[in-house]
Amino acid sequence: MHYNDWLEKRERYTPGHEAVVDLSDDKRYTFRHLNRRANRLASVLQQTYQLSAGDRVSALSMNCMGMIDLFFACGKLGVIMVPYNFRLPAPAIKELIEDCTPSLLVYGSEFEETAAGLLQDRSITAILPFEGSTNSVDTIVNSDQPAPEIYSAEADDTAMILYTSGTTGKSKGAMISWKQIHWNSVNTAISLELTSADSTIVNTPFYHTGGWHVLLTPLMHHGGKVVLQPEFDPAGCLEIIEQEKVSILFAIPTMLRMMMEQEAFKSTNFSNLRFTICGGEACPIPVIKKYRALGVPIRQGYGLTEAGPNCYSLPAEDAIRKKGSVGFPNFHIDVKVVDDSGSEVQQGRVGELLMKGPHTFKGYWNNKEATQKTLSDGWVHTGDLFRCDEDGYYYIAGRKKEMYISGGENVYPVQVEKILYEHPAIAQVAVIGVPDDRWGETGCAFVVRHEDAEITADNLKSYSREYLAGFQCPGHVIFLDELPLGDSGKVQKKELAALFRDQHSAPGA
Repeated sequence: MHYNDWLEKRERYTPGHEAVVDLSDDKRYTFRHLNRRANRLASVLQQTYQLSAGDRVSALSMNCMGMIDLFFACGKLGVIMVPYNFRLPAPAIKELIEDCTPSLLVYGSEFEETAAGLLQDRSITAILPFEGSTNSVDTIVNSDQPAPEIYSAEADDTAMILYTSGTTGKSKGAMISWKQIHWNSVNTAISLELTSADSTIVNTPFYHTGGWHVLLTPLMHHGGKVVLQPEFDPAGCLEIIEQEKVSILFAIPTMLRMMMEQEAFKSTNFSNLRFTICGGEACPIPVIKKYRALGVPIRQGYGLTEAGPNCYSLPAEDAIRKKGSVGFPNFHIDVKVVDDSGSEVQQGRVGELLMKGPHTFKGYWNNKEATQKTLSDGWVHTGDLFRCDEDGYYYIAGRKKEMYISGGENVYPVQVEKILYEHPAIAQVAVIGVPDDRWGETGCAFVVRHEDAEITADNLKSYSREYLAGFQCPGHVIFLDELPLGDSGKVQKKELAALFRDQHSAPGA
């Protein structure tokens, strides 16, 4: 099977079908264009950089056409692509590089200084710009190159490493196999009835599983079209939906709310939009009703990097009747909800969701301990608490770990606390997720200052922004004389959540 070279088949079957619309320069690419660009880049990666199957190529860039070229070029060679979260500060990027030891870093122009610094301190041995140079990806894919030697990947070969935030403060590299990408596409196509006539907007960042595998890889597999938006712009999304006749839209609730706030929302022609799929957090009923009033049904779902983003799907007609549900498992997915002993819980009871099937990941790169905790007898332990009702619909009941989701991004309090503890004025700190009207959730840092130390909430927010991505930075800071501790000496975060609610429900809060 051609697990790793879909474009060769696509050029044969649908060579002239439009595959990608790049809004950054208004260029349109057919599957023939994509395949030939990927072959040219694969040739240079193979001949000039001496890359072969199993080597890693990292990427530090915002969404761009070059990222798509790189993904398919790496695939042709069996090279593992490792996109980094461009929101992270340089020291965090360096930590990821040390973990996966890539042979090459490909970077966007916005990150030239970071790339040069990593090369200078020998964290990386070779760098390649996406654009702006005679030796760049953009130049390579538009110039004649000899044909590369194509690698025939096995189903379990690693295609990508996607880093997820770790509960211990250390990021974990989820190894995404070609089999996982293939079966995620199959599950997506079945649940959403995808065809080659479908099209979507891709604006979720490419360091995230959603950017690649919610709809981009499934549509490339099935011969559809993606419109590449460098980053989310609500007004721009409305224009694209109408002008490109988009048939399926993926967005988190924050994005849907921002689009609703646009003046053009009510006048946009949504007639070609079959539905919007929503993930990352529960979609509020008022948002669902607003879109439904304009003839746009919203389908909610659930997924995660380790098992693919398209694991559950809630039919649009059940969005209100089954408020808060993520629906039921997609076609080729086995699930069970278990208690702490691993026994399945009774219907209606809460337990941890486990999933099994060909759509699950291989494990964590260079991290056997984390792999063994997450993968057991083929079952992925999601860490999320679920319950199932009498009709077979599933609901997220909470998170087994303390992770919260801010604007669709996972945030782990321990990782934030680790940075805040390095501030000389802080004696103790605890971070929890709290509700936020714009982002769904944000962090609240409860801080105990060292005696005679001076630091304000604004100081702390500015400090955290130097070392953390924006979505990781606390949106609230509350100073305390001491943190509430239990008998074992652990911080009682439930008490902190109650304290936040009390303060923010008070008059004038």
